Amino acid sequence: MKHVKILRVLTILLALSLAIVSIAGAFFPETYSRDSASLAAQGVGQDLVDLFIAVPMLLLSFYYAARGRRVFTLIYGGILFYILYSFIIYCFGINFNQLFLLYCLTLSLSIYSFILLFSDLMTREVETWFEGAPVKMISVYLFVVALIFYFLWLKSIVPALIHNEVPKDVSDYNLLVNPVHVIDLVFALPGLIIGSVLIRRKKGPGYMIASFALVFMVLLTLALAAMVVMLVIRGISEDHTVALVFAVLSITSLIFSFLLLRKMKRVSSI
Repeated sequence: MKHVKILRVLTILLALSLAIVSIAGAFFPETYSRDSASLAAQGVGQDLVDLFIAVPMLLLSFYYAARGRRVFTLIYGGILFYILYSFIIYCFGINFNQLFLLYCLTLSLSIYSFILLFSDLMTREVETWFEGAPVKMISVYLFVVALIFYFLWLKSIVPALIHNEVPKDVSDYNLLVNPVHVIDLVFALPGLIIGSVLIRRKKGPGYMIASFALVFMVLLTLALAAMVVMLVIRGISEDHTVALVFAVLSITSLIFSFLLLRKMKRVSSI
């Protein structure tokens, strides 16, 4: 990596910031005292995943990426995107609390780390890193996941637009809009479709986007499953099936990540 020194500093600061907000959210109930009981429970679920999975994975992936391991460079990018995505939601979807500046710091560190990494990888012929990867299967998987989430969100949004109402998943949490809708419809879902098309054509950006997206989906669906489990634990919901669906998506994304990344040539990326 060209920017390894500055990325080392940014990554250490990011890990510290993420760990602090995760500990506060998971173990100090007053953190989400201004949020609804449902949103608070979901926040705790994600904080636990961030603390015990995302933080160690961030540090470990950067450690090996900085030593020229291509596979960990792409895993590192996926983790950065997961943190970036998550903290847009924390900054705009969580009621103002004492961690607000740390939410902003975490988002800022993840954004600029991702930009530096992405700009570095765009100068490389990433498509030459792979040999015999199952690009058609991965392309179809990314496209199908995008369609599923488009359907889920539009099923809520379109009827509300037709009847000039506010979607239930906005009004229930007393939000202006649902930040998840915005991020997914503007960035994440179009990105999955673009990545699907480009990797099918065996283009470098397609391999990058697909690698990032698969790692991102492993972490995100794991966090979503944890959110549902916390809702059940706190007696807010009795539906376990959604957690199982997210768990299956997490495992499926992990399998596709393995199928893609195991086909990388064992050559240093430096």
